[in-house]
Amino acid sequence: MNEGIKCRRRSLAKRASFSVEQCECGAIHVTVGYITIRLEPCAYREMAMAVIEALERLPAGRPTIH
Repeated sequence: MNEGIKCRRRSLAKRASFSVEQCECGAIHVTVGYITIRLEPCAYREMAMAVIEALERLPAGRPTIH
């Protein structure tokens, strides 16, 4: 990742107030509301797998967003 250099981003996904973008340099930007975290692709994959694992453990039914 290029520290301090502005890269162009392409949108990978967007839902409600959540978005995932990827920089030209490869970094993944995950935005939740006003907070954005910037991750190396391997760290993003680990985070995504943890979220999927947690989602599978939630009780059945449609989750609500508060």
